[in-house]
Amino acid sequence: MPHAPAQPRPVPELAAYRRRIGRLTEVGPGPHDGRQVGHVVTRVVAHWDTVGPHGSPVHVNPVERLEWRVHFDDARPEVYYDDATVCGTSALEGLRNGRLRLGGRELHVAWLDGDEAAAAWSTLGW
Repeated sequence: MPHAPAQPRPVPELAAYRRRIGRLTEVGPGPHDGRQVGHVVTRVVAHWDTVGPHGSPVHVNPVERLEWRVHFDDARPEVYYDDATVCGTSALEGLRNGRLRLGGRELHVAWLDGDEAAAAWSTLGW
């Protein structure tokens, strides 16, 4: 009889990012400084290790993990991450400080709340 996998213990550091959306703006000395370039969407999900035979796998070692996605306003493809690092540095630290470095670009994150967040989430959220 199959059983439900164990639920992970909540990770307090991830609480602020369970379901968030933020506006991304360009940071730098150039002419595009302050221009909106897209949005970042975050969620926290449970991940498990799968062990055992293919016919009857068992899910063990649950852990909460930050997943986040960047939607650019221009034609660039979305960027998706299912871990908390980017180029070896902590994305969580960047999100906490309001700055993300992606592809050589420095981006500022302004977290949205209320009606503005709800409208953006309905279009871009998970």
